[in-house]
Amino acid sequence: MPKRLILSLIAGGLMLSAPPSQAALSLSNTRVILQAASSSSVEVINGSSSRYGMQAWVETPEGQDPGKMLVVTPGLSSVDAKKQVVLRLLSFGNPDNKEQLYYLNVQEIPPKPKDNGKSQFLLAVRTKIKVLVRPASLFAARRGAEQKIEVSKTSHGLHFKNPTPYYFAVTTLTSGGKTVSKTALGTFAPMSSADVVFAAPASSVTVRYLEDTGAARSITLPVQ
Repeated sequence: MPKRLILSLIAGGLMLSAPPSQAALSLSNTRVILQAASSSSVEVINGSSSRYGMQAWVETPEGQDPGKMLVVTPGLSSVDAKKQVVLRLLSFGNPDNKEQLYYLNVQEIPPKPKDNGKSQFLLAVRTKIKVLVRPASLFAARRGAEQKIEVSKTSHGLHFKNPTPYYFAVTTLTSGGKTVSKTALGTFAPMSSADVVFAAPASSVTVRYLEDTGAARSITLPVQ
């Protein structure tokens, strides 16, 4: 009986740990913006020449089951070679005053290898993308909401405050000739704040972020 080794890797969005080319299964979306109390769909595409199993589930940022707040179906399926299946995300009972963040996970289940008496290495990639559940009343004011981020100086750098009901995806911050990436603002939650260390911040900071579509944009904010 050959030995089987399965390596599970996280892929997708800012949590990429394996090149997408290594995954047999890919998703049609890099993120999902879902209106609260409604549904949306994501295609799981099998680009390989073999049939793969697939397991899908959603979780909170803390890795917990959201229960009936957000459901994905089917949770378990198979995807024929060069074909796709449709996952359906359904939102129930989310708050109506701010966005809620969840994650959709899709785990590959590789086909059983032929028994040739040799040890085999199987790569099973797990793809993880953000799912933002947004109340219907918040869609109209979302565009450009990053302009409302408030910035002030601290003894060690800059303090950022998000007074809005939206999640922001900040990729880099530039001030005083220094650029900082991978900060706490990568997933900047509604009604929250965070400190970022800057040796000598200037009177303004350039914030580079991702829009709903995934397109990168930049704005310059004053430092109070």
